[in-house]
Amino acid sequence: MKLPLTVSIATLAAFTPLALAEADSHADAKTKLEKDRQAILAMAGEYKVSFQFMETVPLVAGYEFFPPKTSGATEFVEVISDEGNVIDMQHVLVMGKGDESMVVKHWRQAWVYEDSHLTTFKGDNTWETRALSAEETAGKWTQFVYQVDDSPRYEGIGEWTHEGGVSAWESEETWRPLPRRERTVRSDYQVMGCVNRHTLTPTGWVHEQDNSKIVLADDGSIDKVLVREVGLNIYDRMGEGIADGQTHDFSAGREYWDSTSSFWADVREAWSDKLDVEGTVALKKKVDDKTLWQHMFIYAADIADGDTAYDEAEVEVFITETLAAFDATRQQSASAAE
Repeated sequence: MKLPLTVSIATLAAFTPLALAEADSHADAKTKLEKDRQAILAMAGEYKVSFQFMETVPLVAGYEFFPPKTSGATEFVEVISDEGNVIDMQHVLVMGKGDESMVVKHWRQAWVYEDSHLTTFKGDNTWETRALSAEETAGKWTQFVYQVDDSPRYEGIGEWTHEGGVSAWESEETWRPLPRRERTVRSDYQVMGCVNRHTLTPTGWVHEQDNSKIVLADDGSIDKVLVREVGLNIYDRMGEGIADGQTHDFSAGREYWDSTSSFWADVREAWSDKLDVEGTVALKKKVDDKTLWQHMFIYAADIADGDTAYDEAEVEVFITETLAAFDATRQQSASAAE
C-alpha cells in the first residue's frame, strides 16, 4: 500500500538548488561574521607596545622631513562591551611598577557590524555624522576610535578578511585630527588622512598606518598634501612568554579602571546621545585654560583616589555641563551663516 503524498510545494521549494545555495551562503556569512568577531576580540589582552612613525614621500617642493619618531608603552586592552554585532574595547596605559605606576586611560575602539552611520573629521575640531547605505556597509565593520576623554577622533569602514591563515581589516582613507606627537610641535597642517590596517600576528597584532599630512583651504577643502608617512604600532602580548619573555604588573591600571569605569560609562553614554542627536559636533580647544581631557581626567582621578564618591546624579550634571561648555557647534554655525 502506498503512503499518500503529503509533501507541500513550500517544502519541495526548500530543496531546490537555488534555495540550497542561499542557505549555504547564509551559513557562510554567519561563519564569516564569527571569524570577524573573534579577530576583533583577539586584540584584547596585555601588551608591550612599540610606536614607530617615519615620513617617506615629500609632496611639495622644498619640504624637509621631520625626524622619525619612536616610543614604547605597556598597556592592556579591555573588552568593556560585547553585544554580538557591537564590540567596545578600552586601552589603558600602565607605565612603571607598583606605587610608581603611571596610569593613563588611553584610546578606545568600538566596532559595529553593518553600521548605519559614519562619523568623519572635517578639520577645525569638527566632526560630521552621515548615514550609510545598505550597499556601503554590507559585510563590513566600522571602527570608531575615540580620544582619551571619549570624544570622537575618527571612524573608518572596511571588511575583515581571513585568507592564508591571516586575519586583517583595512579602512578606506579616513581623516583624523593631528596626533599628540604632532600637534604639540607642528601647526603647518590641519588634517591627517589615514588608511588603517589591523592584522593579527602570532605574537599579538599590529596597527599599520598609511598617512598623508593635509593642509586645508579656508573652505575646508584640500589645499595641498605636504608629505606621506608610514606608521607601525606593534602589540606584543605579555604574560605568556611572548614579548621577550617579559611580564608586567598591570594591577594599578586594573584598580583605576575598576574604580572609574562607572564614570567613564556615563561619559560614553553622554557622547553617544550627543552624536545620535546632532549631525555636526564642534568642540572648543580649552575652557578655563584646560582641555576637555584634563577636565575629565581630574574628575576621574578624584573618584579613583577616593576624594570624590561616585554619585550618578552628580556625575550626570558634571558631564552635561562640561560638554555644554566645550560645545562650539552653534558658534560655528552662526559664523558660517554670516
